[in-house]
Amino acid sequence: MTASAQETQYRKKAREIITNIVEKLCGENNYKYNRIVIKNQRTRLGSCSSKGNLNFNWQIIKLPQVAMEYVVKHEIAHLIHQNHSKDFWGEVRKLDPNYKENHRWVRENVHKYIKF
Repeated sequence: MTASAQETQYRKKAREIITNIVEKLCGENNYKYNRIVIKNQRTRLGSCSSKGNLNFNWQIIKLPQVAMEYVVKHEIAHLIHQNHSKDFWGEVRKLDPNYKENHRWVRENVHKYIKF
């Protein structure tokens, strides 16, 4: 399989997995999002626009499941708070009670899985 074909497969898998997580969490918490975009971001794992678009680097599916889910939860919390305020982190905590550990793990280990 060529690198391009492999990336296409990863992107397809990323869209499926991430969409399922977003729909489940947004449904459970009554959050509203506009759309999900799977990108090849050069410096980010994900982002959330002021229009409610959730953008994710397709490579996050290379992370362990709990780390990938943390990234998705982090961006979902930005639907409520478009910053990294105390209130934002409270929203993340609601979605992921172990967010501090998961945030630290991602920060310290992401480079082992994703090359920016």
